[in-house]
Amino acid sequence: MKFLITGGAGFIGSHLVDRLLEQGNRVSCVDNFILGRREHLTSAMENPNFSLHDLDLLDLDKLDELFNRESFDAVFHLAANSDIRAGTESTERDLQLTFMTSYHVLECMQRYDVRKILFASTGAIFGEQEERLREDSVALPESLYGASKLASEAFISAFSGLYNIQAWVCRFPNVVGDRSTHGIIYDLLQKLDGNPTTLEVLGDGKQSKPYMYVHELIQALLFIFENANEKMNVFNIGPSDRTSVADIARLVLEGSGATQEIAYTGGNKGWKGDVPKYEYDTQKLQILGWGPPTNSFEAVKLAVNKIIETR
Repeated sequence: MKFLITGGAGFIGSHLVDRLLEQGNRVSCVDNFILGRREHLTSAMENPNFSLHDLDLLDLDKLDELFNRESFDAVFHLAANSDIRAGTESTERDLQLTFMTSYHVLECMQRYDVRKILFASTGAIFGEQEERLREDSVALPESLYGASKLASEAFISAFSGLYNIQAWVCRFPNVVGDRSTHGIIYDLLQKLDGNPTTLEVLGDGKQSKPYMYVHELIQALLFIFENANEKMNVFNIGPSDRTSVADIARLVLEGSGATQEIAYTGGNKGWKGDVPKYEYDTQKLQILGWGPPTNSFEAVKLAVNKIIETR
């Protein structure tokens, strides 16, 4: 198949590019390099089945030219503002980088008869809730990132019905691993480098969420794409457990061999719009036939060791 991967130079996207190329597919990558890095694509650039396009998805004319020039079988749409905290500083950031990018991709798909899209959504669409989150749980986002992802899901559903597009909406947990350019492990390691005595940790350390190793996420995405065959497929992805920020901070210190004291900033949230606790119900994915090999704590430990090894 010939795939278009948006955000393909990013943390998750670049791993997806590598896996699809390993399977013998042709892959085109679009990235604006706000967070994506060319070095993530070093291996892909040596593959004749790969092409890289330094292109802003907000430029609809240039995206239209790409779709007109190429004949894609499917789009894996991962591009978005993945820095939720930055999205609180400007109300336009997620509107543009998370929602409008999705709309432009869908518009070009219907113009050029591309009939398959896998969309990277998030547990942030649900907001803070006490119950385990099912695919049909009420969505009450508390961040503009979550709201923009939810709006994108709605547009995908509408385009699916109007233009006969098959869709896979995959709601990610917190994803960790090598090539990360942001996120809790990345931030804590940066703080360790900058302060020899204290490791500042946002919140009270009791925040707890599901975490998943990036290579296992890629396995899940491709399994869902190949095995879920409804017109509109929606899945929560991740382990059914969670781990705490305090545990992650301790794992970072142990993995680094560091001796800094942990200092919590206090409060039950790391930042405005943060969802301090959530847990997925992943029965739907398990019934389909897939579950992650590691739990949240194991995924974080694996990621910490891998990131430190590759720094």
